[in-house]
Amino acid sequence: MRQAAELATGRTVGGRDYGDNMADANTRIDSLKEDIREIGFSVLDLQAKARDHDAKLEQILATQVAHDARFDGIDARFDGIDGRLDAIDTRFDAVDGRLDAIDTRFDQIDVQLAEVLARLPQRPD
Repeated sequence: MRQAAELATGRTVGGRDYGDNMADANTRIDSLKEDIREIGFSVLDLQAKARDHDAKLEQILATQVAHDARFDGIDARFDGIDGRLDAIDTRFDAVDGRLDAIDTRFDQIDVQLAEVLARLPQRPD
């Protein structure tokens, strides 16, 4: 109970209970200080690595933005080509329609020619 009271008052090292063991407590405190210092160095090292990674990420994002802009330009060019191909396809459809009409007219002429040939007398041999 007395130790709890000492701990509550903020006394964690020293006092009657330590006596000759005070050197061990100081060694433990020094060890903890060194551990805290090492943790601090580790944190600083991690912060430096995080800054390096952030810089690399910024470079990658800038490159991605540049590529996106380039791809948008290429996409616009492809859209233009696609539009021209659609116009050519429409023109071919119109030519195909005209050729179908000509083919129909030739079929009619063929039928009429067959009728005329059927009416003509046969040639003597």
